[in-house]
Amino acid sequence: MIYFIFILVVGLLLYYFKKREEDIAEEMMTILTSIRNKKHLDMVPEILKDEYEDTIKNVIKQDLELENSIEELREYRKELEVTYNSLVTKSTQLEYSNQILERRVENLSNLNSLSRAVLSVLDLDSIINIILDAYFVLTGAKRISLYLWEEGNLINKKTKGECNFKEGVYYSEEEVENFTKKDYQDIYEKLSKRFVLGDDEVVVISPLVVKGKELGVIYVIEDKNKLIDLDEETISALVIQVSIAINNAQIYSELLIKERISNELDVAARIQKKILPADVDGIFGLEIAQFFEPAKEIGGDYYDYTILNDHVFSITIADVSGKGVPAAFLMALGRSVLKTLTLTGEFAPNENLIELNKIIYSDITEDMFITMIHSKYDKKTKTLYYSNAGHNPLVVYRAKSDEVELHTVKGVAIGFLEDYKYRQGEIKLDKGDIVVLYTDGITEAENPRKEMFGLERLKEIVYKNKDKNPEELKEVILEGINRFRENYGQTDDLTFVVLKNTI
Repeated sequence: MIYFIFILVVGLLLYYFKKREEDIAEEMMTILTSIRNKKHLDMVPEILKDEYEDTIKNVIKQDLELENSIEELREYRKELEVTYNSLVTKSTQLEYSNQILERRVENLSNLNSLSRAVLSVLDLDSIINIILDAYFVLTGAKRISLYLWEEGNLINKKTKGECNFKEGVYYSEEEVENFTKKDYQDIYEKLSKRFVLGDDEVVVISPLVVKGKELGVIYVIEDKNKLIDLDEETISALVIQVSIAINNAQIYSELLIKERISNELDVAARIQKKILPADVDGIFGLEIAQFFEPAKEIGGDYYDYTILNDHVFSITIADVSGKGVPAAFLMALGRSVLKTLTLTGEFAPNENLIELNKIIYSDITEDMFITMIHSKYDKKTKTLYYSNAGHNPLVVYRAKSDEVELHTVKGVAIGFLEDYKYRQGEIKLDKGDIVVLYTDGITEAENPRKEMFGLERLKEIVYKNKDKNPEELKEVILEGINRFRENYGQTDDLTFVVLKNTI
């Protein structure tokens, strides 16, 4: 019985302890679960309460710290991703920049080669061909059209690629002289709109300008999506080289033309001086001196002598309106015709002028004419017969009266009126008399104050030097003119002849 009770008690105790152990275990699991879930339990055994409170606080604290650390890691990861993406982007940009830089270096090298090439070539057509080829090599150009200004007209000089039109624009040179920079821009812009462009194409307008001088314009047609900053930079750099090269070629061409013209003028000047008669003196008792100096290489003034027979001597002085080549041509025509008329007949000076005017009237333009004194001296009568075609009066010194006179007859210039009847005058020359035939290059010689030498100064010089021979008087006249001009430039041909009767 006692044994049974003992066994029962032991069993009950074991059950109690087992049950208690399960309860404790369950309580511990509940406590651990609350700690894991960070949920606070109120029913905690008193013996565990302090430790439980500390533990759950520590767990909550550590969990917060962990969450903060995780959040920091997330932020850091984001920063790493941003940094990585930035590095990738920068690496891509750097690679692109490196490619652009390589292209720039290559283009600079090509531009340098182009510069040497075009600046060493002075033929305009060759330069244009080199330029257009360079545009296709160095840019994304699909079509190119180059225009240059020529005598007021903007002319298409060359195209490359299929351009739909090549028409230019035309203005007078007077209009172009008054153009502003804006006028040129408007013209280039208006012309650019005449190109037929595809939807994906754009035209780049590149004016060719050197030191404010408008040379023309280049139109470059490219695809819109291929027109990058580098192309625009290259086009701008090309335009500078192109402008300089074209300007140099044009200057060189102008210099060649000027050199050729200068050479031709030198030849013409030598011919003109050769057709003037050689110095003559002592003809029929006349001492003679002459002077001729054109304002340009060749001039429109001339003088001429012709011995017609054993007692008649012809003297002519003339001035063609204008200067330079046109005046020289008309002078040569007038001289040749008058020379022929003088040699082929015994006509009076006025009759020679009437025939001369009839013959060359149709060949003289409205803006040109010839003034002339044509004379013949007869040794037998010691008389100078003369006719005046709109020329300056003769300056005559009279030894007997010791006076300087002006002699002339009325007459219009050759080429004014087709059937004009010229008059004739005559002067009886005594020993010591002086006659000066001259062009208006003497009387209209100017000084820096725009004052003219005038007829009175010429008369005064003749009178004061009446005792000198013609050669000496010639030098005094030249000295007087040069002193008056004060080194001011000669603006007109200077021609005169001095006659002095010695018998």
